This record gives sequence, C-alpha cells and structure tokens, in this order.
Amino acid sequence: MAMAREVPKATSQLSQLLTTDYCPWANRFVYWLKEPIGWFALATLASVLVGAFLSPLGWTLATGLTAVLVFGMGFPWLATRFVGCKLHPACGELHEREPSYLQLSVRNYLPLPIMGLMVEGYLTASSAKVESDNNAAVPEAALERIPAFSTATYRLPISAEYRGRYPKKAPKITCAFPFGIWTARREIRDLRPVTVLPLLIPISEELEFTGDQLAALGIGNRTSSHGDFLGVRDFRRGDALKNIHWAHSARQDQFVVCERGGPQNQSIELQLSTSRCRGSHMESRENLAWRVRIAASLVELLSARHLPYRLIVDGILCGVSDSAAGRKPALQKLAEIPLDGSSASSHGQASSRNFSQKGKGGCWIAIAPTSQGESEEQSAFVNVEIGLQSRGLRQRRSMSRLIDLDDDIAGQLNHWLSETVHA
Repeated sequence: MAMAREVPKATSQLSQLLTTDYCPWANRFVYWLKEPIGWFALATLASVLVGAFLSPLGWTLATGLTAVLVFGMGFPWLATRFVGCKLHPACGELHEREPSYLQLSVRNYLPLPIMGLMVEGYLTASSAKVESDNNAAVPEAALERIPAFSTATYRLPISAEYRGRYPKKAPKITCAFPFGIWTARREIRDLRPVTVLPLLIPISEELEFTGDQLAALGIGNRTSSHGDFLGVRDFRRGDALKNIHWAHSARQDQFVVCERGGPQNQSIELQLSTSRCRGSHMESRENLAWRVRIAASLVELLSARHLPYRLIVDGILCGVSDSAAGRKPALQKLAEIPLDGSSASSHGQASSRNFSQKGKGGCWIAIAPTSQGESEEQSAFVNVEIGLQSRGLRQRRSMSRLIDLDDDIAGQLNHWLSETVHA
C-alpha cells in the first residue's frame, strides 16, 4: 500500500515563494504569452525591428512569421465558423456509471476539407468525475477529416460518475490546425442536455403490509371492487353489475354481490438529509452521493411495490406518489440535489429524528449522515432509520442501522429491511 508522506515545511515555503502571484494586476498584460501565438507575435515584432535598424534579413524573417500567423489563425477561425454542429444524447436520461454516448453531427460548409477539429466541455468517461471549475478545459475528443460540403456524425462516449444535468456549460468546438499556435473556439448552439439519475442499488426485499384494521390509510385489509375474493354480501345501491354473483342471486331470489379486497398499503414517508458530514471535500461529496443513491433505490422499491410514499428532502416536500408513475419525477428531484449538499446545514450534526414529522401516523424511513465516531470515519457510514409513528397514545418506535459504504451496500440494505420492516 502506498503511503502519503507530509511535505517538509521548508519545501512548502519555497514552493509558495516560487508560485505566489505578486503582481495580479499585470496578469491581463502578460497572459497572452501563455499561447504560442504570443511568442510568434513577439518574434515578428523583433524581426521587424531587426529589419528596420540592423539588417534587411529581418524583413524576410518577419514575412515568414507573418505568413505563419495568418495561416495559423485564419484556418482555425474559418474551420470553427463555417461548420454547423449538433450534439444530441442517445438517451435523454441515464443512471450514474451507465455507459452511453452522445451523437455529434458536424456539417462542413466550406469547399475544402476540415481537419483538426476537437470538442471540449462535454462529459466523457475520463472526465466523468466532477472537477473544480477553476481547471482549464482540455479537448476531450478529436474528430477525423470532414470532407467538403458534407456532414459527418460521431459518437462521443459518456459515463457519469455523479448525478446532475450535463453538460454543466455549453461545449465548444475547437481547432488549432495546422500549427497549433492559436486555438479557435465556438460554442455548440444546437445542444440537448442529458440527465444523470442516481445509481440504483439492487434491493430484493419484499414489502408486504397486512393486518386486521379496516381504514382508508394504514395497516389492514381493505375492501374494494377488485382484488382477492373475500366472501359474499347483500347488494347495496351503487354496486357494479360485474360483481354480482348470479348463481347465489338465483338461489336467494335477491342480488348477492362478491366482496373483494386485498392488503392495505402502508403510507411511507421517505426523508433525506443532505447536510455535509465531517471529512474532506471529496469524502463529504461521496457520502452524500451514496445517501442519494440509497434514497433513489428505496423510491424504486416503493414504486415497484405500488406503495404510496412522500419524498422529503431537508424538510421540504418534493413529491407525493401512490403509483409507479411517481418514480420518474422523484428520481429527477433527487438528481437535482447539488453535489455538495446544503451549505446551510452543519457538518453532520442533524440527526434523522430532527426532521421527521412527529405526531403524525404512518411509517417513515430517514437517511442522514452519522454523527458517531471519529471525524475521518463519519464519511464512510450512512445512518438509515425506519420507524412507525402511531396515532393516539401509542409510543413512537424506530430502528436504525449504520450502512458501511466500504462493504456490500446491497446486502446490508436487504438484511436491514428483512429485520426491521416486519418488526
């Protein structure tokens, strides 16, 4: 295992001395030297001075450098201005770490072939991890030769590491051919973003809520016009004709109706806390990402079991669903959560009990960062809690468990559900 060693203080101070910007006000006057064109322009000016005051040979050199500048800047400018680009995803929605591709169509309006085009600023498999906005954009894909008056189509692979809506900024088509002394850039106007939904953890636990209470909402069996056969009863005004038991009606000389029903679904309140946990910036981001993934997996499970639920993020109601149709809006709401969570919340101090609605009946599942253990260990665990808030004077019951993010998360969730749901 590689060991990280602390940098000596003397070396750190020397590095700061050599890398400190002492004259930030002068950056705008010297930043043009970062590209090769700046040095070519400086060399051209020097050649002109040599030709004017020292030797005519300077004019020859200045002419050659000027030709390089004109051709090195003119062709990239034409290549980016006289092409039409369309960037559309193959699928408008995909999950984290799911490979897909973007379809890029480039139309060449020039009578000569274009070479050296590159694309920067879109999401690729290598740049999937979100970096700092201060980092300079680098080309992520190089396009082959585009013939004159033709359209070329390319596939750009993507594999998102984190949820969100990509690209964050409009991607650009760039060109530095043939000399690479200057890079021309132009934004791609015709663009369709792709939504990256949270990763789904496979949960196979069966959620069955049955009991002996008859209620509109809660635990118990419910009578309805469909479901399992429960028995027969006398006809009541408003009963559907399809539910009449004609054989029994003929024997009794009056209408007899089939009584049907099934298990009553339990209304579940799914609560998610996006407060930051203690640790480094990337550890806190990764911990929140797994919290969102666990919440998304529970949404998938509840929607598949047709269980009504309410999604609450940081105490704000984000969605209510009683059918599988609410799965997509709930996942989209979770995908819109910022990567670094809520900045207003303290570092992992909010417990799952703090944002559960006390005094209301129903089952609730809370997902929050843990406040136990050392600060460097908190980012490796997620606290998942399930409870039942009964109406009346019955006591509020709950069971919680720490999910180790370095272990089998799917196995831990399945084991936790099998222990707590039926209890």
